[in-house]
Amino acid sequence: MIAGLLLFLVLPLMVGGVVYALRRWGTLSSLLSIGTTLVLGTVILVLPLGRTVELWGRQIVMGGTVSFLGRELILEEVDRIAVAFLYLTASGIFLLAWQMSPRTLLFPVGLGMLSLFSGSLLVRPLIYAVLLVEIAIAVSVFALQVEGCPSARGALHYVAFSLLAMPGLLVIHWLMDRYALTPDNTVLLDTGAVLLFFSFALLMGSIPFHMWMPSVASDSEPLASAFVFTVNCGAIWFLLLAFLETYPDLSAAVRFAPFASGAGLAMVGVGGLMAASQRHLGRLMGYGALIDSGVALIALGIGSQRGLALALLCLLVRPFGLTLMAAGLRGLARECGHDLTLGTVRGLARRAPWSTCAFLLGGVSTAGLPVTAGFAGRWALYRVMGVSGLTSVLAMMLASLGLMIGVWRALHVLLAYSESPDEGAEEAKRETTERWPRAVVVLLAVAASVAVGLIPQVLAPTATRLAGFYTFFGR
Repeated sequence: MIAGLLLFLVLPLMVGGVVYALRRWGTLSSLLSIGTTLVLGTVILVLPLGRTVELWGRQIVMGGTVSFLGRELILEEVDRIAVAFLYLTASGIFLLAWQMSPRTLLFPVGLGMLSLFSGSLLVRPLIYAVLLVEIAIAVSVFALQVEGCPSARGALHYVAFSLLAMPGLLVIHWLMDRYALTPDNTVLLDTGAVLLFFSFALLMGSIPFHMWMPSVASDSEPLASAFVFTVNCGAIWFLLLAFLETYPDLSAAVRFAPFASGAGLAMVGVGGLMAASQRHLGRLMGYGALIDSGVALIALGIGSQRGLALALLCLLVRPFGLTLMAAGLRGLARECGHDLTLGTVRGLARRAPWSTCAFLLGGVSTAGLPVTAGFAGRWALYRVMGVSGLTSVLAMMLASLGLMIGVWRALHVLLAYSESPDEGAEEAKRETTERWPRAVVVLLAVAASVAVGLIPQVLAPTATRLAGFYTFFGR
């Protein structure tokens, strides 16, 4: 009999080693990575907890408690949905990377990171989850590094800010153990609450610790950046919720909801202003991710189960926009090198129409405009906050407008001819370098985003169900 949850720790590492050995054969390694993540993400959702199932001649049991390397691993319903989200999101990113960048290190490194993030969601106590998350973030440097580019500034910024958050998270565990023995010592509780807010502000890129987000997006491999903004940040969100659920006194002591709302407002404000003035397409994606994280924090700041469900819905729809933007950036970078400033990408839409389409639709979804996946979370949040939170709604709308201004400026340059008449005539004669497989993959991603935007019931019940497993707002 095989403990099913061990598959999510061991199998990605094994496949990652194979994929690394096969990295010269881009299509084979890509399809192997896509298949592994898609199967694991589906299996953890389909197989029932607590029951033995025979699969491929082996008996597999999901759920329960398993001892692994002397530590307890526990798979509960909330962890099941969280792990499935990480694997299915990674599967979508790998699918786009198959056509945009088939020989990237994202495949083997991403599989290894998924193993570490899965362990962080399953291991008890939380102190080991923090260590696994930090190791995964450190490993992400290898995927973020652009081949042939000596600069790794974005990746190093990301790792530096994340490492600054680790001591606080480790100390919180010790402080709360002490507080359980001496509940009258409120200094321990207050100190733990401050460390909680400071540590996750660093990990989530809250103002003024947001510099790593545009830096990662501009200096790193675009699809690896999308992996960080979706899978990595998703694991961080679930780690935060695990802390609040395990230590509910922390959220009450720090008045977590108002702090979350204030941090979210600062993020959407700065993100919208900076996005509107950006001349680098990568940094534009980074500020789009900053705005999206701020929106989720504003939803969490409502301080209720409904607000938590809206925050989780924003988290679930985030990959549809950011991965499309990243795929578009990667396709454009193939045409002009790693420099994605407005002056360099001028007129590239004629040579890379599908990459341009992916970037445009991804930006629209990240901004939360109608008929895209991003609209599902934003509209629900606007309706909830329409009466009592008009200031927040206005700030989010203005941030979306700022992002769309940045996307529109980029599209105007991408569609423009060269200023030189001779070069403009030459560009008009050039044929697209993008073939039909890339068009099919981009169209599938666009169709998925539009489908979720038109039918939000695809993900909204999952977000509501997931929020129901957390009780810290009701205590």
